[in-house]
Amino acid sequence: MGLVDVAVLAAVEGAAQALPISATGHGAAARLWLRAVDGGAWAVAAQLAAAAALAIAVRQRLRSALGEGVRGLARPSLFRASPPARDAALLALGAAVSLLVAAALRPYAARWGHAPLAAGLGLLATGAALASTAVAPRRADREETDAPSLAGMIAAGAAHGVAALPGGSRVGAALVLLLWLGVRPARAVELALALSIPALLVSGLAEARALHGPVPAAAAALGLFAAFVGAAAGAAALRALAERRRTAALALWIIPLGLAMVAYAQALPGPS
Repeated sequence: MGLVDVAVLAAVEGAAQALPISATGHGAAARLWLRAVDGGAWAVAAQLAAAAALAIAVRQRLRSALGEGVRGLARPSLFRASPPARDAALLALGAAVSLLVAAALRPYAARWGHAPLAAGLGLLATGAALASTAVAPRRADREETDAPSLAGMIAAGAAHGVAALPGGSRVGAALVLLLWLGVRPARAVELALALSIPALLVSGLAEARALHGPVPAAAAALGLFAAFVGAAAGAAALRALAERRRTAALALWIIPLGLAMVAYAQALPGPS
């Protein structure tokens, strides 16, 4: 691929890692319609850059959670008394559940990763989940919470891991569940983005180990920059949409894309 293609695809990859629009679904569309090539140094750089951009987007929450979490190891009572320490425990638990679920589903994700039908169906499920946030209860009977319960975070981590399947959105799966649990939109975005950082780092480092031969420095650097900008812009856009309770509007893009993928798969000769 040329450097222009790398820049465009890396920017889309970064934005799709921050916005709940499915990086795997857009990757499948790129393979079909743009004849993009899977993997490579630019893809590894894009995932690592997206992780860095998400970390910066939620840096204040991460900084306080990390500091109080370290203190909580010496004083376990802080995990009950200190909200940042509780954040650290919830994020660690949610990330661990997400990584375990994603690892268990990795064979299926690899098997269906190049199937347009699987990606299309996954996009439709993602779009339907996002659309449901338009009718998520506003919790008029009680104030919205600042953090989910322990069971709620386990469920969010599991949903985050399941969304590693083609067409899924990890950020979207966690965000939708947290919103339905009554977590404040701004907090739900922070938790969903923070949950994605370990997943992106693990995936990027795993792909980096699989690289063979010399790494094209220009493609890697361009992928790093474009993905970082895309992810930073996507995180800011998601925060704005969630605060205005407009995340359901993203379904207007995802559902038509999913329908197009399904139609394309059905039109292709042979297995889809």
